[in-house]
Amino acid sequence: MHFWIPEVVQLIFEYVYDPDRTKEDSEGRVTVASLARTCRSFRDPALDVLWAQLHSLDALVLCSGGTRVNDNSQVVWERPLYDADWRVLASYAKRVHTLTVSPQSDTWDISTMHILNCFPLPGALLPSLTELNWLSDREDFFPFLHCFCGPMLKTLTLSPVAWSIRKCVAIASLAPSCPFLENFLCPGADDSSMQTISEAVVGWKKLEVLEVGPVDGRVLKHAASLHTLQTLRFSVSSELTSDILEFCSPVAVIGIAALTPLSLQAFMQNVRFSIQHLYLRCSLYDDVFPHLFFAHLKACMVHPEKLKQLSLFAGTTPQEDTSNESIVLTSLMLHPLLSFKGLEHLDLGHSCTAHIDDAFLTKLALSCPGLKELYLGDQKAWLIAPLLTFDGVTSLLKHCRQLLSLGVFFNATFESDVAYTAPVDAISPQIKNFLVGASPINEPAKVTAVLSFLFPSACISHCIPKESPEQLQGRLKKWGSVDKMFGIFVAARKQSWEQGWAEGKATVEKIAMV
Repeated sequence: MHFWIPEVVQLIFEYVYDPDRTKEDSEGRVTVASLARTCRSFRDPALDVLWAQLHSLDALVLCSGGTRVNDNSQVVWERPLYDADWRVLASYAKRVHTLTVSPQSDTWDISTMHILNCFPLPGALLPSLTELNWLSDREDFFPFLHCFCGPMLKTLTLSPVAWSIRKCVAIASLAPSCPFLENFLCPGADDSSMQTISEAVVGWKKLEVLEVGPVDGRVLKHAASLHTLQTLRFSVSSELTSDILEFCSPVAVIGIAALTPLSLQAFMQNVRFSIQHLYLRCSLYDDVFPHLFFAHLKACMVHPEKLKQLSLFAGTTPQEDTSNESIVLTSLMLHPLLSFKGLEHLDLGHSCTAHIDDAFLTKLALSCPGLKELYLGDQKAWLIAPLLTFDGVTSLLKHCRQLLSLGVFFNATFESDVAYTAPVDAISPQIKNFLVGASPINEPAKVTAVLSFLFPSACISHCIPKESPEQLQGRLKKWGSVDKMFGIFVAARKQSWEQGWAEGKATVEKIAMV
């Protein structure tokens, strides 16, 4: 007796030709196509794998009587489709789970869309479609978008470049076609599409991921009411009302983009968040970083002590701004962060934190002992002299024993006639990455000795580019020396500890025998 398990066979075929592949595998496709013709038992599972993911509509056209024309550059129907043709097309279309309409699809003949829009059989054209990536910007395609959005659709990605009336009408009316959508991504949306996005989004009641451009208060209120929401990313709109918006979704990851920190601060004045994960992104710096930015951030948080993740990215600044002290974050400006006592991840790596001192870092460590990742000014080659020293770093390490990754812009220089001894209780073998940014350094050997003691398991890295200003060339060379010596110092310390342990153990055993 032969036992037949179709699911196992399909898994084997998916191994031969992965339907979720990122690159076309012609050899695997040919193999599975051959298996589909081998026997009736193999046919269905093999076809399910072959048709699971389509990157164009060509296969559907060809399987139902279409031909290649114009030197094989286009696939079209040159005759009418009759009942038998539609049934063949439907037998394959029901197997499609992912469809991508790419920018390369702009060469398709529009007649393909018109004919598919006449699909005469009951139900949706692609009844099993769960993911649609509509990446084409071709305007005359958009009125046919609803043809592909069925009740099984879970993920929809759109990327229009220009928002015409036809595109807006097509997108605004999508919700009835795919009422159970879970993931909607349209990051290229702009102010002109805000009402269109709003019309569509409020019709989806089970959204888990929403990534769009500017939104109005209606979308934010709807998103806040969704118990299913896991990720919300949007950009600040100038048309938001002055009414206070309340957003309570503790499990959701919230990402907010704005042109500058000042516009982001203005938005925060009209919002109240009760969340645990917040990512802020600004395209440009204002001439002066708003001194009350973090005070407003604290004020818009209903329960600041419950925030676990906070990240602020301010767009890449021009080279001359690396010495601009008007955008430097000071200890006073960051003082409101001490109220975020539940922080586990704090990322200010792209901001200039040169004016944070040892005392503030100690207060931060005492206020947020559960920190696991901390980044302060380590992602940009700043020319401003930092106030932080090794004393602040070791104080942080002593109080934040759960740290796994640390990046900090600090003063790594020593006075030549002074010996520095790091405290033993600051040793952090659990930290795997220590990023120093463009920290000043004068004696690579001393710095390496201290870092190898504090971070015996870490990888030490800097962010100084090879084509850096003259002021940074010395730092680049010295941190390069640290990188070369670090592994040697760690190995030597390990060998010394092992030798000391062995000698101590032998001494204890000898005393015990006496």
